[in-house]
Amino acid sequence: MKYCKACLTTDLRPNSSFKDGVCIACEYSEQVKTQDSAFQVKLELLKQAIKRSRGKQANKQAYDCIVGVSGGKDSTRQAHWVRDRLGLRPLLVCCAYPPKQMTQVGADNLSNLISMGFDLITVTPAPTTSQQLALTSFKEFGNVCKSTEMSLFSTVPRIAIELGVNTIFWGENPALQMGDSAVEGFDEFDGNNLRNLNTLVDGGYKWLERAISEPYKSEHYFYPEQILFEKKHINIFYLGPAWDDWSNEDNATYASLNGLTLRPGDENDTGDISNASMLDEEFTNINMMIKYFKFGFGRTTDIVNEQIRNHELTREQAIKIVKQYDGVCSDRIIKRFADYVGISVSQFWDITNTYVNSDIFHIKKGARPIPKFQVGIDYVS
Repeated sequence: MKYCKACLTTDLRPNSSFKDGVCIACEYSEQVKTQDSAFQVKLELLKQAIKRSRGKQANKQAYDCIVGVSGGKDSTRQAHWVRDRLGLRPLLVCCAYPPKQMTQVGADNLSNLISMGFDLITVTPAPTTSQQLALTSFKEFGNVCKSTEMSLFSTVPRIAIELGVNTIFWGENPALQMGDSAVEGFDEFDGNNLRNLNTLVDGGYKWLERAISEPYKSEHYFYPEQILFEKKHINIFYLGPAWDDWSNEDNATYASLNGLTLRPGDENDTGDISNASMLDEEFTNINMMIKYFKFGFGRTTDIVNEQIRNHELTREQAIKIVKQYDGVCSDRIIKRFADYVGISVSQFWDITNTYVNSDIFHIKKGARPIPKFQVGIDYVS
């Protein structure tokens, strides 16, 4: 396991790419810092690309665009930015979690978006099916939220195609902000390769078809085919590259000042040092923990990496924070998930341990794995 020389990204991240020991995200961040007026220029380039995209929209009376939202900090700010900065008429689309999974905070934050004058379509997967898929994806992929993530990313373009709205906005570019090279497009705004995101392509769709007895219920999780994108002239754009103050902290501050409910003081339960991520449900915290066991990094690493690139933390300061919070997920959340899918906590750990990377962790039956590595130091098993 090798670390980026600039941040704490490791080469175990799926689709990672290092150049001279530096990850894609750090390389891109330094390029941006050396460009005078870069964001203003990029904003104009984005506006031109949007204009070209909307010119191909067949239904001229429809909304100007669709913004995928969850009710969290990023989507709240994106909705405002698209409406107030770009001057467009957005339709917000949310693939909400089933009632037993969604938190009251998540429901309140969606209501807050509506109260600010936005039109919102909410789509919710069949609850029983979603519950079954959560257990299946946990067993087959070590991912308790794989099906809900697939549904989230697939719902937005499906609604766009159905309504004849051909311009879609997401926030951050996973290649440039997180280092996922598989989704790189022809420029930094191009999100049309989002279909290659690891959570969408890993394992394909056959497991879904096996797990769901009624075929019509599985289609909700399938990302639309490329030919449909081309036929309907669908374009996905990332907003982050044209946004001069895009960051977890800035987005949380802005959204909270506009009515977003956060979860302060939960970092010892969730490992979320921002207290502003995954507000709409709790099981994603389990995924962040399992990601840590698989790849040696979790959500805390992703958060501090951004702060390192923004020169808000040194690499040494970030290492101390990661040691304390990466991989944290409380027993309460784990017990709640186990009850939700109908297994015991002991069975939960038995399944989890089959996905732990034994090269970098000591595996203990019925208990949490122990890291062999030291954060920030390259490790060879």
